[in-house]
Amino acid sequence: MTHQPERSGRRLAITIGYWILPAIIAAMASTLWFSTTTIRELADSAYDRSLAGAIRAIDANISTESGGVGVELPYNLFAFFQLTAQGTVYFNVSTSDNLVQIGDVLLPKTPALESGELRFHDGNYFGKDIRVGALKRPLDPASPEGVQITIQVAETKVSRGTFQNALIKRAILRDVLVVLILGLLIGLGVFKALQPLNRLKDTIDAREPDDLKPVAVASLPLEVQPLVQAMNGIMQRTAEEASQQRRFLDDASHQLRTPMTILRTQIEYALHQSSLPDVKATLVSSREVLERSIRTTNQLLALAKARTAQGTEIYPQERLDLSEPIADTIRLLWPRIRSRKMNCVFDASEHAVMVRVNEGLLREALTNIIDNAVHYASEGSLITVSLVAANGRAEIEIMDEGTGMSEEDIALAGTRFRSGASSGSGLGLAIALTVARANGGTMALRNREDRPGLVVKISLPVSR
Repeated sequence: MTHQPERSGRRLAITIGYWILPAIIAAMASTLWFSTTTIRELADSAYDRSLAGAIRAIDANISTESGGVGVELPYNLFAFFQLTAQGTVYFNVSTSDNLVQIGDVLLPKTPALESGELRFHDGNYFGKDIRVGALKRPLDPASPEGVQITIQVAETKVSRGTFQNALIKRAILRDVLVVLILGLLIGLGVFKALQPLNRLKDTIDAREPDDLKPVAVASLPLEVQPLVQAMNGIMQRTAEEASQQRRFLDDASHQLRTPMTILRTQIEYALHQSSLPDVKATLVSSREVLERSIRTTNQLLALAKARTAQGTEIYPQERLDLSEPIADTIRLLWPRIRSRKMNCVFDASEHAVMVRVNEGLLREALTNIIDNAVHYASEGSLITVSLVAANGRAEIEIMDEGTGMSEEDIALAGTRFRSGASSGSGLGLAIALTVARANGGTMALRNREDRPGLVVKISLPVSR
């Protein structure tokens, strides 16, 4: 396990090498080709200037004063030229009428040589590679269209080949050294670049399984920071989900342990009774405990669902008219409202109030608020639900005629397991507050001014 980072770094370095080295080799090959071509051209240019000097020297010593063609060869120049060329030097002077042939008459002819042109080309002379320079001009400058004279000077390519090969070897050595140095620098760069990643891996491996704190990104390379930030986001969401699960388990344990204990005690008491009326009374009491437990369980599930919906797309939102879910919720709770001889009126807006919410969660919030009003207000009282749209907000108000809440309880409204009534758990308001926030809204409480009672207002952004 301790050698895993080194093996990972080695594999990454090998992978990078597989991609970079071929590119470097291809670049070196193209550079060598360019350098070789340039060296040959420069060497030929330098040596060809010597050939051109010899040709001009012979041309300067050609005379036609005797009626024929006479050539006085510059032997000193030829001796010096042959010494510097480190090879054999040949020459040939001929005329276009073939009456004059002086020197090495078997030198390869220069094809398509124009009058006044000086040209260089490669050839072969008795099995030897030679470089030939040729000049063609009129024998009589006064008669350009007359007899043409051609002067050729050639040398074997031993000296220039040796010079070219020496330069090419130096170029190859230079490029090989460049590749080695570049490979060394790349390897060192990869090693340095992998060190922060190896430290990151060691840091993550050393963490406890339940440690979901964000990973510090300041010391990481810029290219890796987006990946680590995305990983931090995943860990944060995982931590939030784990926290929600723990809260749900804590809530369920807190709320259900006592009712279940009471229910078990009542059942055991009923089993020991012989009188049927006593057994019936115990079962009725047990049913009330069971109903409270069922209601609490449903509230806990609704609260967990509302929390999960915050910042996620698990419960997608849709565009709807708020009047419909409010009216449906009142109809759903109407039997419970009438069981306490209460009444409920809905003051709807004249125009459709469109919002974008999750309808299921909104109904859950409305159900809990209206159910709280039914539970805590006195029998025979009135519950008023109103819906208005103002300043880009949709406002739902639920007013009851109960005893209201203290300022301290209003400040802590929405806190689990706390409400204005001593028997309440506070889950209903907690659900409503969480749902409002999950849909981009707010929830506020206040006591009525005209009479005792409580007003719960949910404000949601209007969907244009």
